Amino acid sequence: MKWLAGILITTILTVALILGYNIKMKNQQLGYDKKLPTLSYEGTINGKYFFKIAFTREGNILSGTLVNTYEKENKIYGTIDYEDAFLLTEYEEGLKAGVLEGRIISAGEIKGTWSTPDGKKWFPFSLVRTAG
Repeated sequence: MKWLAGILITTILTVALILGYNIKMKNQQLGYDKKLPTLSYEGTINGKYFFKIAFTREGNILSGTLVNTYEKENKIYGTIDYEDAFLLTEYEEGLKAGVLEGRIISAGEIKGTWSTPDGKKWFPFSLVRTAG
C-alpha cells in the first residue's frame, strides 16, 4: 500500500512540474507587451487656437490626450466608426471640457468641430499628423 501512495505522490508531482513548465514556456513565448501605435496630430481650433492630440486606437475605441492653447493636458476618450468618423469627449481634471466630432479624411489629416459640453459654442478644427 505504501508503494501505491508513493507512486500516486510521484505522479502528482510530475504532472504539476510538467504543467508548471508548460505555463512558464507559454509565458516566455508571449512575454512581450503589445504596444498600440500612438497617432499624433497638431492644428488649430477656429483657425487661431493651437492644440495637439495624441491617441491610440483599439478596435473602435480611441483614447489619449489633448494639449490645449494653455498647455493644459486633458484626457480624451471616444469611439470611431468604420468610415473613420469619430466622437471624442475631452476631460479636464475629471470634468467634461469639450466634445470633438470629426473624421480622419486621409492618413495625415483630421477635420471636425470642437464644442462646449452643452453644445452652445462650437468651432471648426483642422489637424495634421506629426511624427511623434
